[in-house]
Amino acid sequence: MTETPVRIIRLPDEVAAADTNLASSARLAIAIQVKENVNLEKLSRSLIEQKVRPEILREDVIHALSNWCREMLTGPALPLNKEKNFIEDALKSTEFVSDAEIYVETLPGCCAGIIERNRSDETKKRFYPDTDSALRVREEVLRDRCVSMVNHFAAKKNIGEGLKKKAADDFFGFYRDTITAGRPPSYNSYTGMEACMGEMKFLKQSEDIVLFGLGLSKEMPKELVFLESAPPPIHTVVVFVVIMALCVWTLPSLESIDEHATVETFTTSIFKEGPFSISPVALGNIRLLFAFISIYTTKKQIRNGTKFKIVRMAGSELRGGYVEMKGWRTQGFYTSWAWNLLGLSFFLGGMIPMLIAYGREDILQEYPWILRAALISFEVAAPSALLTSFIVTYALWPKAYKDHGASGTKGFNGWISLLQHNGNSFSVLLEVLLMGGLPVMLSHASFAPLFAGIYQAFLWFMANRWAPNHGPVFPYFFMDTTLGRRTTIFMVVLLAVIGFFFVLFGLLDMTMTMIEQGGHGAIPNVCCVIFMSYMLMKLKD
Repeated sequence: MTETPVRIIRLPDEVAAADTNLASSARLAIAIQVKENVNLEKLSRSLIEQKVRPEILREDVIHALSNWCREMLTGPALPLNKEKNFIEDALKSTEFVSDAEIYVETLPGCCAGIIERNRSDETKKRFYPDTDSALRVREEVLRDRCVSMVNHFAAKKNIGEGLKKKAADDFFGFYRDTITAGRPPSYNSYTGMEACMGEMKFLKQSEDIVLFGLGLSKEMPKELVFLESAPPPIHTVVVFVVIMALCVWTLPSLESIDEHATVETFTTSIFKEGPFSISPVALGNIRLLFAFISIYTTKKQIRNGTKFKIVRMAGSELRGGYVEMKGWRTQGFYTSWAWNLLGLSFFLGGMIPMLIAYGREDILQEYPWILRAALISFEVAAPSALLTSFIVTYALWPKAYKDHGASGTKGFNGWISLLQHNGNSFSVLLEVLLMGGLPVMLSHASFAPLFAGIYQAFLWFMANRWAPNHGPVFPYFFMDTTLGRRTTIFMVVLLAVIGFFFVLFGLLDMTMTMIEQGGHGAIPNVCCVIFMSYMLMKLKD
C-alpha cells in the first residue's frame, strides 16, 4: 500500500474538523494558517518570477494568485498538494503553470503586455483562451480531445462521419459542462481537464455517452439522462391554487388598509422626547438612506453576477452542478425579492414625510396608493427580512461551513450578502422599535403567503430559463418539482412559515407597543434591538 502524502495545504473538511476540535488551541490554528499562507505566497512568487514576467505585474497580484493556488491545490491539483518537492513539482506541471498564467491574464494587476507577449507565442496562442472567455481552456483543445476519444471507440467499426460528429458534440457538451458547471470553478482549467480524466466515474460516463452517440449502445444510462422540463405535479398545483384563493379571499378591505396607511403613521416618531425623538424630515432622510443602500447593493449584485451550487435532495431528478447568474437573473433569489421589496418600502416611507414637509400633501390625496403600497410592502418585507436572517444564520451558513469549511461560506461573507442577510433585519428592527414604529397588522396576514406564492409561481415559470443548456434549475432544494409528494409538503410548509413569521412580527409589534405605554422610555426598545440583532445576525464563521 502506498502512503498518502502529507498535504501542505489542508482541505476544507480538514479545516472544519480542526476548528471544531476542542483539543486544538486557537494559537495552533493560527500558526497552521500562517504557515499555509507563507507556502502559498512562495509558490505564487516562484510562478511569477520563473514563469511570468514580474516587471509588468503589480504586487497585489501575489495575493490573488495565492488564493487561486489554494483553490487548485485543494481541488484538481490535489496530487501536487504534498510537502515533499512542493514548489518544484508544481513548476514542472505544464498544465498547472499554464493555468496560473491564464488566470493572471484576467487580473486587474496584469499589464496588457503579458497578453500581447503570450499571443505572439504560437504555442501559447493555440492553448490560451481569450481573457473574456467563460471557458478557461481553448475550446479547440477540448474538442480535439473529444474527437480523439470518439475515433478510438469508432476504430474498425465502419461508423459514418455523421454519427462520429454527433458523438463528439455530445461528449464535448458533457465535458465542457462538467468542468464549467458540474464542478467547482477551479476545474475550469487544463489541470481540471486532466483531473476529470483521472476519475473512473467520469471515464465511465464519457464512454457511455460516446457509445450511445455512435449507435453502439441502445440507451443512455439513467443518471446521464437529464430532464428537459420539470413542471410542478398536479397535486401541488391544486393545493397552490386553493391556498392562493384563500389568501385572496381573506385580503383586507381598502377601508382596513386606509385605517392604518395614514400620513401620521409615516411621519410620527415613537418617542416624543429624548435622544430617539425623530422629526418627520429626519425619519424621511433615514428611510431614504436605507432605500439608497438597497438600490446600490442591488445594482452591484446585478453587475457582479453570482454562481451557486445546485443542492439536490435524495430522489431528485434534476441535474446537479453550478449555475452562473448574471444581470437581472441575480435577483431571482427570495432574498433579493425581499431585499428589493424592503428597499421599495423604505423609499415610499421616506418620500411621504418629505412630501408633507415640503407642502405636497395633495400628491398623497390624489394618489392614495402611495400610502397603501408603503404600508403593505413593509408588512410583507419586514417578516421576510427576519425569516431570511433566521434561515441563513441557523441553517444555510452552518451547513455550508460543516460541509465545505471556510471555502463553503464565501458566498455569505461578502458585503452584499451580509447586508441582505443582516442589514435587512437590523434596519427593520430600527424602524419598528426606535424610529417610526410602522405597524404590521395581524388582520393583513394574507399578504405574506400571497407574496411567497407569487415567488413560487415565478420559480416555476423560470425553471427552464435560468440556464437553458443545463435543464430545469431551482435556486432552493425544497422547491424542486421532481420530489413527488414532498414538493407539495415543502410548498405548504414554506407558505405556513412565512405566515408564521408575519404573525410573530405582528405580536412583537403589539408587545412593544404595550411596553412603550408603561413609560419606561427607550431602554426596553434598545435592549430588544440588541438582543434580536444578536440572535438573528451572523457576521463570520
